[in-house]
Parts: sequence; structure tokens; C-alpha cells
Amino acid sequence: MNWIMPKDWKIRYKKELDLSKKYEEEGNLKETWRYLERAHLIGQYYPIPHTGIHFRMLLFAIDQKDIKEIAGQLIRVLFGWLGSWLNKIPVGNTGGANVPIFQPMPIPEDLLDLLSEADQTSKSLSGLKKK
Repeated sequence: MNWIMPKDWKIRYKKELDLSKKYEEEGNLKETWRYLERAHLIGQYYPIPHTGIHFRMLLFAIDQKDIKEIAGQLIRVLFGWLGSWLNKIPVGNTGGANVPIFQPMPIPEDLLDLLSEADQTSKSLSGLKKK
């Protein structure tokens, strides 16, 4: 079970969240969302950060009055933690309602070192590699 996020992951997760806040304050909503997605890529392996990032995405969707995103995030807030807890997540998935919930996606190049323990070989749900 993945309960405690490693320190270097926490630092990077917070950095991505800080950048999303910075861009939101500047009114750059596209970049705000991009950095929320990047935080999701990191946080989805751990139940609490995974739920937290979906909650932030939900608040952003509410602020934007985006009904499709609100509905998608409500589902993810309610059930996303379970996939993290079971280590069965769609590796690389950006977490928005614009992509299928169980769709694995490529991890961005600049996050590959940090997420090197992610099982990218699976074509379905996986998570962190078994040790």
C-alpha cells in the first residue's frame, strides 16, 4: 500500500501546485490546469494527494463553471483514492474529464526520473513497480 509519499515527490508535487496557483493568480487558466495535471501525475500513486489534487481540480472546474469537468472530478474525488490504495492506477493519466479515467498515458520527459518506479509497461491499470 502506498501511504507515504517520498520527500522528493512531495517537493515536486508542491512545486507543481505552487505553479498552478501562480498562473491562476495571473489569469492564465490554461497553464493553471496544466500544472494541476502535472501534480496529478505525481500525486496519483498516493491516496491522500490523489484525492487532494482531484479536489483542487473540482474547485477549478466549479470556478470555471465547467459542468463536464465538475461531474468528472466528483467521480474522481469519490473513487480515485481507491486505485491509489490498491496500486492500480492509469500511469501517466492527467486526471481531467477530457481523458478516460482508466487510460494510461506517457509520462512527460521531465518527470520520468522522479517517476522511475512507475510501471509504464502495462496497457491497463498498474502503479508503482513491485519490489
